Amino acid sequence: MKRMDYSMGLFVYYFGSKKKYNDVAHHTIYFGEAYEKHLDKIFEKKILSDDISYYLHRPSATDPNMAPNGQDAFYVLVPVPNNLSKVNWIEEGDKFKELVLDKMDKTVLPDIKKNVVSDFYLTPDYFEIDLATLHGSGFSIQPKFSQSAYFRFHNQSEIYRNLYFVGAGTHPGAGIPGVLSSAKVLDKLFK
Repeated sequence: MKRMDYSMGLFVYYFGSKKKYNDVAHHTIYFGEAYEKHLDKIFEKKILSDDISYYLHRPSATDPNMAPNGQDAFYVLVPVPNNLSKVNWIEEGDKFKELVLDKMDKTVLPDIKKNVVSDFYLTPDYFEIDLATLHGSGFSIQPKFSQSAYFRFHNQSEIYRNLYFVGAGTHPGAGIPGVLSSAKVLDKLFK
């Protein structure tokens, strides 16, 4: 486990808006000006960047019941360094939330800063402390070649016969489809 490279951390900001953004799709991806430099800051330098990229989710675009009448519901997911970075999220959390709001205000959600009605955010600390992910990584180990497919943690221990693994760090990989597939692999192993 010590020799593995771990995925990025996640800053996830949930918020409601008293303004409806009918022109914003259910899923939106926004890339910052220097995406490659942003990734270098996350994975190599392990520092926060002002030039963020983000994924914006607007569930109320397809299900109006996700927000009160005339309002909208969102979350935005921003890749950040995992906790190997030593970022102090208690000090940086509110500042980073303001950066995220500023970026969305200038790009996809004009006037969002004055229309937020309720909000909260999660940092890599939440992933590490509450969800027990190593280093607060959002997706366990990085999905690079040397940690993919056969090189990923196997679903059955090679040392202890009755020890099994399931989840984002195991075969086949992270994300909801990968984790569900991992569970299906275990289901077949037990039959």
